[in-house]
Amino acid sequence: MRKVRVMYKKFGRAIYISHLDIMRTFQRVLTRAGIAVKHTEGFNPHPYISIALPLSLGYTGVCEFLDMVIENDMPNEEIASRMNSTLPEGIEVISVYENYRPVRDIAYSGYEISMEYDEGLPLSAIKKLSELFSKEEIVVLKKSKRGEVETNIAPLIKLFEVSAGEGVLNAKAVLAAGSASLNPEYLIKAIEKYLPDCGPDFAEYTRVDVFDTDMKPFR
Repeated sequence: MRKVRVMYKKFGRAIYISHLDIMRTFQRVLTRAGIAVKHTEGFNPHPYISIALPLSLGYTGVCEFLDMVIENDMPNEEIASRMNSTLPEGIEVISVYENYRPVRDIAYSGYEISMEYDEGLPLSAIKKLSELFSKEEIVVLKKSKRGEVETNIAPLIKLFEVSAGEGVLNAKAVLAAGSASLNPEYLIKAIEKYLPDCGPDFAEYTRVDVFDTDMKPFR
């Protein structure tokens, strides 16, 4: 037996598949692809797999990770090929590899956020947003085990850059992940609270990379 990590992307219509359904999808795919994976014990065994940093519903992800233990010496390239031949549209294996880092090394997630405005870009939006996300205190209501609590999200923002496109603002953000994490939707909540004139009519989110504490790509 050996441990392998599957790096995959989730896009298109598949972004609306929930985390639990993604897990079930991979379980079925591994069985159909004939990949012998270690199973749980008990009356209803299923493939023992885990996903690092489950992706929020509606998000695109181009660097998602699935860990599993296979029970034979099937080459990594064949694992990827067999999975891709069975996976549904919108989920694609990029690579399969060994000697990967533990999930606890994850410190940040990198996102691209597209913010759309039906009536055109707000006046001075780039300047206003840049100033907002450079502040040392940005308080929003954030979900926790105790319900919604006022939280200063500024320490959880490693990077925020914004540029203008045709009718959209394109933001790049690096946010805390792991034990102390920040969903990029809270950036929109902050905009709506502090700069309501800059609040987008619609936003799309793509997770483009994951980093360790030294901002090196996590793999």
